[in-house]
Amino acid sequence: MFFPIYDHNPIDRKPIVTYAIIGTNLAVWIFGQGARMVAGLYETSLCNYALISGDLFGQFPSGTWFLLDGTVCVLDGQHEYYRLITHMFMHGGWLHIIGNMWYLWIFGDNIENALGRVRFLIFYLICGLGAAAAQIATDFNTVVPMVGASGAVSGVLGAYILLHPRSRIKVLLFFFMIIEVPAVIVLGFYFALQVFNGLYGTDTQVAYWAHIGGFVAGLVLVKLMKKKEQKFTLRH
Repeated sequence: MFFPIYDHNPIDRKPIVTYAIIGTNLAVWIFGQGARMVAGLYETSLCNYALISGDLFGQFPSGTWFLLDGTVCVLDGQHEYYRLITHMFMHGGWLHIIGNMWYLWIFGDNIENALGRVRFLIFYLICGLGAAAAQIATDFNTVVPMVGASGAVSGVLGAYILLHPRSRIKVLLFFFMIIEVPAVIVLGFYFALQVFNGLYGTDTQVAYWAHIGGFVAGLVLVKLMKKKEQKFTLRH
């Protein structure tokens, strides 16, 4: 199993948007969700801001309720589409957020550098929406809250494998050996693992199809949104 540590892929300006996204996710996790250490705050945040596809698309009558770790969540059937965005900045645990932000830290700067800051932010959000759409398509009628930046970050990985397939990635292999391999192998393995688990896996707490949808969205979008190479001419 590959765990990326560092990529040898320099950039020519600071990835301010990448830093801002990471900071926002951390702030939401610590202050908005209480880092799962404030009684009831985490569960309430899920009830109010997580993506619950069955409620979003009116699959349950208003007033339907369910228990989430002892907290009562009431579905209001109001089609709260803002959850399509808010769920991207929420997480389910420390390992969840650390893993997502670590991948974004390593790979996001190069995609921001290629797209530009504004386009990268738009790209990131659209990948997150694509990820949500893929997961919803496979699990439309559910009250299980979906949270996490994984889908949007997967879009970043999809863009990276297309733009920088030969970049050398330093990885931890099987937790005891550090080697360098091309990005196409590291990220190709990641995508293959998501597809395998999406088709055959039994862990229903992981939104594998969101990862797949985000990755594919990143592959498609980066070509459409990439900045054209600057052309310089001499004047006399």
